[in-house]
Amino acid sequence: MAADKGGSAVATSLLLRKNVSNLSGPELAALRDAYAKMMKITDNRGYNYWSGIHGVPQWFCWHHGRIGNGSNAQPVDLFLPWHRAYLILLEHTMRDQNAGAAIPWWDWTSLESHTIGVPKAFADKSAGGKPNPLRQAHIKVPPQFNRTTRRFPGSPSDLPAPGEVQALLALSSFSDFTSQVQDIHDRIHGWTGGMGVVGGKQVGGDMGTISTAAFDPIFYSHHCMIDRIWYLWQLQHGQNNIPSTYLGMTLTPFPLKVQDVLNIHSLGYEYASASAEVTVHA
Repeated sequence: MAADKGGSAVATSLLLRKNVSNLSGPELAALRDAYAKMMKITDNRGYNYWSGIHGVPQWFCWHHGRIGNGSNAQPVDLFLPWHRAYLILLEHTMRDQNAGAAIPWWDWTSLESHTIGVPKAFADKSAGGKPNPLRQAHIKVPPQFNRTTRRFPGSPSDLPAPGEVQALLALSSFSDFTSQVQDIHDRIHGWTGGMGVVGGKQVGGDMGTISTAAFDPIFYSHHCMIDRIWYLWQLQHGQNNIPSTYLGMTLTPFPLKVQDVLNIHSLGYEYASASAEVTVHA
């Protein structure tokens, strides 16, 4: 990205994020290749490191409101900007491994999702004769975890309907929007993680707990859907429809502030619209 005269980053070309179900064969192969390569790296370019930013061991994730520190005694909710920063910086790291990769969104409101649940791209056990890196990853966070991720999704009929997203887009207040979008977000985490039996014991899936959610590869496409919904909301209600007190807040541990992530084009990406199942009303 180049810098404008004011010093802010301006994208010279836009990366297109697509619905995972609409990825071409080469696009899906590039995504899998990037994740697979990251999963073999043990330093701060690796999948384990980036997943660990969200929950264990680094615990930087932001969910729902908190009371601000110091003179800011009001509730603060940076869920949407924090996860947008997380996705874009992880995507940059992923593209260092394969420049053809981009994070796709998982549309859990689609007819396909309501039929099969988890998309095939994430559910298939193998791809190209190798284990599918979108299905499972290894969690290595000693001493708590040293195992592969687990996923026990629920019934496809329990996923949110398109009308629920339309209702979100109709909200005019950012505080109402971010609160209600997080409620749907939480449902998807619980639905995807689910409960299952391992070694004769009932256990929860990793997407159902904050500590390990980001180790499941589907996490990023779930959050890409959430980010896309925020973008669609911004198209209707404006990019600056957010409390002004948030703008200068740093999205720790990332070198970005809230004001830096409000415009996805200046971050260098766009969402494909041809296959959008969520419509925006002027």
